[in-house]
Amino acid sequence: MRVLGPNVFASPEQIVRKSLSLSSADRHGSVSVAGPDSLEAMVSLCRDGFDHVECARQATSACADEASDLLLITGPMSLEDLSAVLHRTCRLLRDGGVLVVQLRYPRDDEAVRAALDATGMRIASTLFDLSAGCLVSHTVERAVALRKAS
Repeated sequence: MRVLGPNVFASPEQIVRKSLSLSSADRHGSVSVAGPDSLEAMVSLCRDGFDHVECARQATSACADEASDLLLITGPMSLEDLSAVLHRTCRLLRDGGVLVVQLRYPRDDEAVRAALDATGMRIASTLFDLSAGCLVSHTVERAVALRKAS
């Protein structure tokens, strides 16, 4: 466990394990990780048998967009930093993909929701895990996919 001010946070490896549980991630799926603890998360995923894991700085091209089944944002950060990471990376999620974010406080989920909305994604379902720090998991749908279904 790590302590940041009055808050206690789980280690990056513990966050990865909880994130996998929340997202029901498949070891054969594509996983992107971002945030201050992304390197530790990537190593933990690789050790756990995940074959397609990458550190994501940002979605860079149309062929890179919608590639990930799971986007994991790890490491406590300010709302401004969290928002910036989300705006750079959430386009990596495929339609029906899962975004798991380590938050400092449950109310910080508003920044996650705003970033998803700004990038044309809708939240299909949400789960919170408050057992060690704060994790939120959102299954997302892309607005383009929603329009095609209409």
